[in-house]
Amino acid sequence: MLATDQILDLLRNGEWHELREIAEKAQLHEVKVEIITSFLAEYNFLKFDKEEKKTKLSPQLQLFLKKIKDIE
Repeated sequence: MLATDQILDLLRNGEWHELREIAEKAQLHEVKVEIITSFLAEYNFLKFDKEEKKTKLSPQLQLFLKKIKDIE
């Protein structure tokens, strides 16, 4: 599974998640998680709190992923 897929899967519940938590669960380096989440946040796929080092899905992406899962 791609790192991006792992991260999005962990964020699917729409809650805030600390980067450290995501890195541990996905077995990825925290820096890699931060790079990916920062990129996705730049294009408004995620909300990213740099001070708290936490992230969550944007409502639009959460809805999109739910629709995709329903189709599958």
